[in-house]
Amino acid sequence: MNVKIESFSLRHFIPQFSEFNSAARENRERLEPYFWWARDNAVARFQIVLCGVLAEKITHIFHDLPYNKKFIIRNDDKFAGVIGLDGVCKNADRADLWIFVTREYAGQNIASHAIKLVEEYAAQQSIKKICARVLYGNWPSRGMLQKNDYGIYKTHLNHWRGVVEQFWCKKLPIKNIEK
Repeated sequence: MNVKIESFSLRHFIPQFSEFNSAARENRERLEPYFWWARDNAVARFQIVLCGVLAEKITHIFHDLPYNKKFIIRNDDKFAGVIGLDGVCKNADRADLWIFVTREYAGQNIASHAIKLVEEYAAQQSIKKICARVLYGNWPSRGMLQKNDYGIYKTHLNHWRGVVEQFWCKKLPIKNIEK
């Protein structure tokens, strides 16, 4: 197993988006309850990824603006899923983690390896903690977060969606926090 994360980039955007879109379509039934972009709407997936890449580029010009960072997860150079952090900026109090792994790689610790790599990225950005929102009945995701030392921050009813969600958080070791 050789897990790597690859940042979405404008240079490789079309092939990266094609992989992401195909995987989201193939895993749609499994992803729809958790991700709004998983519906049968490639335009929404295109917008969420392209906006994330462009926002990241803009923050290099205008510093300290939050952006959403997305990575492709690869296992032995094959597409295995997508992982992202929302609300990324230098010295942020927190960023929100989301992840999906394709059916082919579910249960193979791909997500755990990818989370460790994203935590390294977050630590480089001096982010203080990472949080994840999980539906209460999503046992695989809850188990994966627990295994990666995330703790339950709170459980509440999401009135908009009519579901119970749990918020999991993990404090990151920060070495050089700019003041």
